[in-house]
Amino acid sequence: MIRNILARAPAKINLYLGVGNRRPDGFHDIASVFQAISMYDAVSLSLNEGEGIVLDGQCGCPPEKNTAYRAAEAFFLAAAASGLSPIPGLEISITKGIPMGAGLGGGSSDAASTLAGLASLLPGFVDDASLHAIAASIGSDVPFFMDTACAAVTGRGEILSHLTPRTDFSLVVVDPGFPVSTKEAYARLDDSRSGARAPGGRSAEELRVGLDRAIREYASLPPSAWSFENDFFHAVARVHPDLVECRAALVSAGASFSAMSGSGSALFGVFEYLDVAERALEAISKAYSAVIAFPLARLRDSI
Repeated sequence: MIRNILARAPAKINLYLGVGNRRPDGFHDIASVFQAISMYDAVSLSLNEGEGIVLDGQCGCPPEKNTAYRAAEAFFLAAAASGLSPIPGLEISITKGIPMGAGLGGGSSDAASTLAGLASLLPGFVDDASLHAIAASIGSDVPFFMDTACAAVTGRGEILSHLTPRTDFSLVVVDPGFPVSTKEAYARLDDSRSGARAPGGRSAEELRVGLDRAIREYASLPPSAWSFENDFFHAVARVHPDLVECRAALVSAGASFSAMSGSGSALFGVFEYLDVAERALEAISKAYSAVIAFPLARLRDSI
């Protein structure tokens, strides 16, 4: 029996992101276009004869609150209910290549890679439907990383409609040097919408119309013609004005389109020619940590 597996957990960007009002359950409906990209964490899983789960790696929180740890716990509970006995020990080692608190989905991708890896190491105990249910219970973005490289995403992030990925552009992804927590970003957005003169959040119809437009533009227009928005950007940039400067730097360096990913803090520029992206990287790297990345046509192996 195979007892070790090493997986690459890719990042994602939000090409478009509309956010609805806060729901009674505390969540927000979103409408977004997710694209997996070639930035990775490395997730190593090793079964052993011991007991419990050991997590090795930088995660910025107690191990038991880490998404990969929680995914492994939930997998073992489901596997035990299907007859796995005894439950093996597990060592999870995560080497971060995706900045934390950047809106690039690193923690969610780590959780998805953990679930996919455990399903390979312990086949037959947790079916695909249960894996996807576990993924949704861990975090809103986790189902995307179980499924497809490009998707229109609705609900709180768990409802996916596959899109055909485009691979005709390059990316410069910039870490502005500080994290933004998702909780903070939603609070900032809600505050920005709460004043008497504030326009309020997007209605369900506005979310639908905005996403339909984004899907059409993504499929048919060059990046220079994309009108995609990220509802978090202005709310978060009020507290972190460096984001405005960073985005302007990407555009000045030749990006056909530039936006913040997710709830921040990472920004990305879309370049239609690799040589322009390489020159932009050289210029941007004088002030920020930045890398070139590419849109992925597929995930490692979709579940």
